[in-house]
Amino acid sequence: MDVILHFGLHRTATTTFQVFLSRNARALGDAGVAIWTPDRTRAGLFAGLMQPSGARPGTQTGAEQHRAQRSAGLIAVELALLERRGVRTLIVSEENMAGALRANLREAALYSDIAARAARFRDAFGGRVTQVALSVRGYDAWWASTLAFGVAQGLPMPQPGLMNRLAAGPRGWQAVIADLGQVFAGVPLTVWPFERLGTRPEAQLTAMTHLHLPQATGLRDWLNPGPRRDKLRLILRLRGEADLAATLPAGDGRWMPFTPDQQAVLRARYQADMAWLGTDRADLARIAPAMQKPVGAGIDLGEGWPQADLPDPTLPDLGQSHDRERQMV
Repeated sequence: MDVILHFGLHRTATTTFQVFLSRNARALGDAGVAIWTPDRTRAGLFAGLMQPSGARPGTQTGAEQHRAQRSAGLIAVELALLERRGVRTLIVSEENMAGALRANLREAALYSDIAARAARFRDAFGGRVTQVALSVRGYDAWWASTLAFGVAQGLPMPQPGLMNRLAAGPRGWQAVIADLGQVFAGVPLTVWPFERLGTRPEAQLTAMTHLHLPQATGLRDWLNPGPRRDKLRLILRLRGEADLAATLPAGDGRWMPFTPDQQAVLRARYQADMAWLGTDRADLARIAPAMQKPVGAGIDLGEGWPQADLPDPTLPDLGQSHDRERQMV
């Protein structure tokens, strides 16, 4: 049985993909595909593998290590049951395997602990993982969405010092991907830009499994978006911060806390990542298991999924024809 670990990541339409899987679970089951989404993973199955916010992997107590072993045992039992049912592929989609958004904000870096966290899941699945998949997103849009989500959850509005740290932060998607490549040595990694496939969960499924669902539902749902400016203003006013609400630009739309100069730096870094991956003119990349220099291999996802050219290197959305990525926050 193939086991595909879909790490997400946060703020890259992962919830949209997970709900798409759930709504099409029957059709997937008929095709020999089982799914574990947060409805399953957060109902106790991964309890021993997820640490409290702020805890670092590698610092577990004896009790925490025991809970991790218990989760590994539960996973082994569940995998055996799936194999007896004739399941050929299991897709595990859980963004919290990579870490927590608050940790990214606290450290002003992308998933600094992902290697240690991923190793726990590698060990828990006992070497059964046959593919790792994740989505990346332009840094300015990703951090803006993360910050907006954090403010909506009660975090303070970001200060200029934090924005400078985020704009200058040296750790980016290349480091995240390299960490996963080292943990899952010999396992192929599939990576796609949010701007290409973020609103196309069926294409994400095809990228991971080569499976097409002709009668799939929920193709264009849009779930768990970050708050836009109007909602952020309301949130700030409701918690007594009307002065901060007044500093947001008028109108609705995506909140962009970075200055134009900071945006330019972040977009240039992302364009370099896309070239590194080979996705600057393709929908996705297959990264060699040896994790030397990644070799992008854009694949044809079938009729109706043209691979768009990159019309303007300054555009964060890479020119994808589906325009909703411009609106998604």
